[in-house]
Amino acid sequence: MKEKVIDVEVPNYSTVRQVVNRVVELGGEELRNLIMHDDDISGNLIVMLNKKDVETLGGIDIIVHDGDEVTILPHVQGG
Repeated sequence: MKEKVIDVEVPNYSTVRQVVNRVVELGGEELRNLIMHDDDISGNLIVMLNKKDVETLGGIDIIVHDGDEVTILPHVQGG
């Protein structure tokens, strides 16, 4: 999968979920199909905030701050 950077602006006190939704809005249908599943973020992805898994920070509804970086990665399992 090719790396793509999308800079977005969101209102103060937005959550990681809202940032991801904004990225999907800007990215079009192809990106939506990669990221979303049944109007929620696909379970096949890892969402990170400032290089930390959001699940370890309190979940997808954690507040983002100016300058924060949200990263969406495919979930890869090794063997």
